[in-house]
Amino acid sequence: MTKIQRLDQDLINKIAAGEVVERPASVVKELVENSIDANADQISIDLEKGGIDLIVIADNGSGMSKEDAELAIERHATSKIGKLEDLFNIQTMGFRGEALASISSVSQFSLETKIQEGIEGTSLKIENGQLEIKPCGCPQGTKITIRNLFYNVPARKKFLKSPLTEYNHILEIITAFSLIHPQISFKLVHNKTLILNLPKTAVWLDRLKQVLGQDVAKDLIEIKQPGTIEISGFVGKPQTARQNRKSQFVFVNNRYVSDYLVAKAVKEAYGSLIPRELNPVFVLSLKVPPKLVDVNVHPRKAEVKFSNANEVYIAVMQAVQKFLAKNMTVAQYQVDSPANGKRYTLKSQGETPEYRPAVSYQSHFQNIQPRAGTSSQALEFSKQILKDDFVEQPDKQNIGDWKLLGQIHQAYLLVEAPSAILIIDQHAAAERLLYERFKAEYAKAGIKSQKLLLPLNLELSHREVEILNQSIEFLKNLGFDIEIFGGNTFMINAVPQELDKLDVKQTILGLINDLEEEDFMSAKSVADKKDLVIKYASCRAAVKFQDKLELEEQIRLLKDVRATMDVINTCPHGRPFIMELTMDQLAKNFKRK
Repeated sequence: MTKIQRLDQDLINKIAAGEVVERPASVVKELVENSIDANADQISIDLEKGGIDLIVIADNGSGMSKEDAELAIERHATSKIGKLEDLFNIQTMGFRGEALASISSVSQFSLETKIQEGIEGTSLKIENGQLEIKPCGCPQGTKITIRNLFYNVPARKKFLKSPLTEYNHILEIITAFSLIHPQISFKLVHNKTLILNLPKTAVWLDRLKQVLGQDVAKDLIEIKQPGTIEISGFVGKPQTARQNRKSQFVFVNNRYVSDYLVAKAVKEAYGSLIPRELNPVFVLSLKVPPKLVDVNVHPRKAEVKFSNANEVYIAVMQAVQKFLAKNMTVAQYQVDSPANGKRYTLKSQGETPEYRPAVSYQSHFQNIQPRAGTSSQALEFSKQILKDDFVEQPDKQNIGDWKLLGQIHQAYLLVEAPSAILIIDQHAAAERLLYERFKAEYAKAGIKSQKLLLPLNLELSHREVEILNQSIEFLKNLGFDIEIFGGNTFMINAVPQELDKLDVKQTILGLINDLEEEDFMSAKSVADKKDLVIKYASCRAAVKFQDKLELEEQIRLLKDVRATMDVINTCPHGRPFIMELTMDQLAKNFKRK
């Protein structure tokens, strides 16, 4: 008796589905790509419970005959390629012929399709491996209905996240498709609520206005760079920069991909125009000869591999640099950093962005001139090494038995204790203190609001609108007064008192970024969600890692830390905010013990 046995076709399909179908968003991606390949210019997506219960995708594309519909649900049956050479010259979104077979094996699957010249359409249903096919009346195109995804693979279904999280993944996919295909109208409905209704446009920028909002679109710079690697699209001016990468879209030969190489090249092109902790907004389309890019390196076609990766990196970086410099036409362009209040400057019209090199300590050593016989030689040495990062303090800055030595690298407070040196992470410490204050105020009577002198109108992308709508009640309880103004526009009337001195727009965008994280979406109780929002608010309001603190601010922070550290000495996310170097440790390090 042999140990090796042939698997039946149903089990083979379920195994394949594990690679192709990770979650409802994977299904939507595969099916929308099929609609695009069918030359549809109208695509609608209808969802229930984030696509877990229901996904319906209908298009007005070329449709299929009865014979093609039957073949389409078989594995490795496709109209996209026919020979090995075609695999290295992919011109379509789909090409492996696995999507429908895999999806139909893990769902209750039905399909209606009709070609233009057909008198009647074809209805096809699959459940538990049983196929039912018959004629039907339907318009030209294809409509696919997916019910109860993973109903017959419970081990896979339990790994799905909440309906809200799954829905947000789908929204990201549809957003990407709509950005690169302005010639197609997209309609998205979730739980019978219309979310997106994007009519097709002849001008690419008009589609970006529909999706990303006018506030972002008005500050976009168009890029058109011909060549073997053709680069087109839009990059945001520095003031559009975000704290996450959710507003970065890379397309390679019209395929939406996650590509760190391109994202890094764009960030490098901005140099010092944006703070290090922020990320530029961009929508970039790269047209590369198909033979120079492998689209078959990822089971869900989410990544690609360039054969000339270094050339792509340089081409993208230089194109973005060129068009940034060309379009930054003001005499002095200033960008506010919400994190630290600093300004970053591009100085003259049409000038290439000025890049700040990293600090070279070697050059500082070469410039130090010893002053023999002076008692301040060590102090002078420290000043020259640290330059702007050195903050000299008066002799007496005592808080109890602690002596404040100063701030180093605009990041840490250095303290002399009776038998140790203490190093305090200023952001983590301030974040913990604010978190405790916010939590106490919320428990008593809610957090006090500060009315803005003038209400702020904020137009958001569809993705950001959804996140804010999902979280707006929690934010109101934390002192934000936010009104839905219509469409994608919100009006900010008030913010928590602790945040009123910050850049309100960037603070709201930062909170949206944080609220989109998986832990908030999957938090089960209202109390858990409130706690997460309080953490995020305290993080935004706290002094940042590279903020230069005045002496009074250092002393105030140190006093609060001293009063708190015996109870708790970590930030709300669990990172320690204080480190102790004892005299014994120092002696051992210097081989004195």
